[in-house]
Amino acid sequence: MSDRPLTSGKSHTHSGQLATAVVDQLQALDDLGPDASSEGARPHLRKLGEATLAFAQAIDGDLPLLSEFDRELELLGPMLDVPSRLGAAGETELAVRVAEALQFCAPDDMKGQIALVHAQAGARERALQLVLTNLESAKQPFISEFRAGDVYRELGEADAAEAYYRRSLALADSASARSEASLRIASLLIDTGREAEAVAFLTQQRAQLSTPTAPETGTPAQLARVGRNDPCPCGSGKKSKKCHGA
Repeated sequence: MSDRPLTSGKSHTHSGQLATAVVDQLQALDDLGPDASSEGARPHLRKLGEATLAFAQAIDGDLPLLSEFDRELELLGPMLDVPSRLGAAGETELAVRVAEALQFCAPDDMKGQIALVHAQAGARERALQLVLTNLESAKQPFISEFRAGDVYRELGEADAAEAYYRRSLALADSASARSEASLRIASLLIDTGREAEAVAFLTQQRAQLSTPTAPETGTPAQLARVGRNDPCPCGSGKKSKKCHGA
């Protein structure tokens, strides 16, 4: 536990109430079932966003306190998806505010989701400007590459999205990260009419799970990094800085 005053007395109780409100709103959306993606769910999503924002502001960057509530309520994972869910519902301003408030616990992911939210709002140039900034400043490159893929996918640029997803896969340093990136790639392949390729790709990934990277071929991180003067990974033949690294 942290020694900060927020973790004791009335302040702690208030934070707990706000955490419970987040869980209640998440459950209310789950109860909507298939309707959770409809326009009718927007008021519920806004309530979830407001509850998440209030909770994040109340704990004020206290990671130990957040961990305590997460152990009790298992709210962190679903809460970190709130900005992109709000963005998809057209709640752009609230989505950005929530992501900014959550940066203390997942900075690269929240910065990536802010870029995604702008893409969801149709602000292409702003979204891509943020993607470039995020890639250059990333502390966790896997996450920034992954979110860059999300942004390009939202913008309808499948080739670039696939390139960034594959770069995130090469940077993945855990089984869960590899699985997340692999599923994103497979989903994109299916969405672009390449079902057979998706099946072959997933089969290949399962086969490689127990195969270490050969020393002479370099580490995944080394293979994934593309300089601004290198060819763009989307295959256009242009330099990265003149194409999707612009």
